[in-house]
Order: sequence, then C-alpha cells, then structure tokens
Amino acid sequence: MADAYLSGELGSAVGFAGAGAALGAIAQQNDQMAQQVSAGKLKMNPDAANKAADVYERKAEEVDDLAQAAAKLGRIEGLGEYHSAQELAAKFGQKAVGANGSADLLGKLRDELIRKADLFRQSAKDYVATDEQIGEDLQRGSQA
Repeated sequence: MADAYLSGELGSAVGFAGAGAALGAIAQQNDQMAQQVSAGKLKMNPDAANKAADVYERKAEEVDDLAQAAAKLGRIEGLGEYHSAQELAAKFGQKAVGANGSADLLGKLRDELIRKADLFRQSAKDYVATDEQIGEDLQRGSQA
C-alpha cells in the first residue's frame, strides 16, 4: 500500500495534509516490516534485498535534494512592501520551511526511505545468518 504512494499516489494526495497522511502510511508500513524483521519472520535473498535497498537509498538522495531546495524557499522576496505582500511571502515561507511544510515532509520521506533500505539490508543479513545456521546444523548432523 505505502509503496503505491512511492510509485505515484503520493502525487495525487491533496495538499500538505494529504502528503502527511501518505507519509504516515509509509511509516506504518515500515513499522510493520520492522516488526517482521525483528521477529525473524522476514528474511530476503541478499542480492534482491541489497538491490532494493540501493534503489531506496538513491531515491532518498533525490528526495534530500528536493528537501534542500524547498528549504531555500523559506525566504520569498520581490512581492513588494505592502502588508498583504508581506503576509503572502510569510505564508509561502511557512509552506516551505514550517512545521509540516514541504521541506519538513520531504525530510521525513527521506528518513523513511533510508529506514526501508536499512530494513531490507537487515532482512538480507538475517537470511544469511539463517542459511549459515542451517549449514552448520546439517554439518553437525552428518558428522554424528
């Protein structure tokens, strides 16, 4: 479900509230995956898991670039000296760098993408550890 947000549905979310809700769904999916990994219920082929992790890390870098660009939008100039222009500039700035503004939401998305990559890598390590344990068990069994 949350991966669907990463593949395009995030763009159809309505405004900052919709993007925040989509981000919440991504975080929830990561929480579920973390529970499965920590319970030993999710182990992935290392090659596939590492390739997926690489993709999530590349996307996190792209999102980080966007977050940095959004942070630069915090100060809007050139709208004039009228009070209404100053209010409008302040609103733009708040949407760029305020709490739940674009830079904040993009930063949170970046963090969730990195978290997902880490979860994939952990599931690969668990797969290898389980495979090694089975190999050791089989070897002990054949020596007995």
